[in-house]
Amino acid sequence: MDLNQIKHNLKSGDEFLIKDALYYLFDNKTYDEEIVQQVAGFLTAKNRGIQSLAIDCLKNVPEEFKIAASRYIAPLVASDNIEHRNIASDILLNYNDLCYDSLKPYLNHPSADVRQFALDIWGNIGSKKDWEIVFSMLNDENKNVVISAIMALGNIKVESVVDDLISKFKEDDEYKPFVLNSLGKIGGETARKFIVDVINNETDSLLQLAAIDALSYFDVDQYFVEYLLAKLIQSPKRIQPYFLKTICNLGKKYCKTFQRPLELKEIAREALKEEDPEIRKAAIFALGNSYEVLDVDSLIIEVCRFEPENIEIIFQNLVHNSSTEVLTDFIEKITFQKDNGEIFASLMDFFFREWDSMDQQKRIALMTTVLSLADELPDSLLNDFCDWFAYKERDTFQTILQNALKTSNQTTRGLLEELGSRFELF
Repeated sequence: MDLNQIKHNLKSGDEFLIKDALYYLFDNKTYDEEIVQQVAGFLTAKNRGIQSLAIDCLKNVPEEFKIAASRYIAPLVASDNIEHRNIASDILLNYNDLCYDSLKPYLNHPSADVRQFALDIWGNIGSKKDWEIVFSMLNDENKNVVISAIMALGNIKVESVVDDLISKFKEDDEYKPFVLNSLGKIGGETARKFIVDVINNETDSLLQLAAIDALSYFDVDQYFVEYLLAKLIQSPKRIQPYFLKTICNLGKKYCKTFQRPLELKEIAREALKEEDPEIRKAAIFALGNSYEVLDVDSLIIEVCRFEPENIEIIFQNLVHNSSTEVLTDFIEKITFQKDNGEIFASLMDFFFREWDSMDQQKRIALMTTVLSLADELPDSLLNDFCDWFAYKERDTFQTILQNALKTSNQTTRGLLEELGSRFELF
């Protein structure tokens, strides 16, 4: 399809021909400026298929046409239709600073909403081109625009604006969390010291949390992480899970071996009840590698969410790093969970993979516990476990089964005898 045919199809008004041309453009990138303008016109098309194709074409337009495309897309930034504005933003973000000259007039638009929207786009691009214009918008009459300017300067990362951002922090409470975030992104010693001062002296717990979050952009040492943990323990319960997430993200590389305070483990157990998956990951980290019996109920709550990555961590720590008592307690409590079949299937798969590296005491504990729960486990699961035990640890399993028979009740005894016969252990 040549340029003239593409233009003809795009002008035809025939939906089939328009789509045919757009599909061709997406695959072959055959443009001139007129075609770019025509395609941009379809960004507001009522036909969703045509609109979607136009968006895909302009997101992937060749580099040499991005400046031209920006001229036809940028006016949508001032549209009353929020969907059209979002489409413009989505495409222009792909153009990086090639869209700047077309976007620049909207940074001075009479409408504060338009100024803010244009500034958000430019801030997310994060180019230092004409950053002074963004800096000047710190003095905009509209607070939302000022907040967008603060955030944009954080993405642009010009260290010379740090003192001005600190002034904005002191000017209005609404600006404070945004200033802290931007200072963290910009970095430098002045920014770091200011953020630490906020952590040390600020009485607002949520603002302390924002400061700790901002500090995560810096390198900190183990002593500072331990200091933050002490603050966490003293913080209000409602923000402790969020505080925990931030501190764990900040201190993972320093905190693999330090002794968890008792209070931290209590906070971590409560945090495992939260819906936020990042908080729960932090809670698992905060519990450490070796679990206690007190941790088991909270760990079961997490396992029942069936998050594979978290389940793997929990099983690793239970089997390789925790006491036999904790592992046994976990298995016994899992047995009486609603979804125990699926949980046991995951646990069984883990045991089979890790069997050769497991401590012998853990193997014995597992075999003993499974037999003690024989009348509670699904038949197929019990059979799979016993088949594995008989294959891997025949003599030991035979001894454990014989001991279990001596202490079992009449109902369980019949089941155990059946298992012994099935696997030729008698």
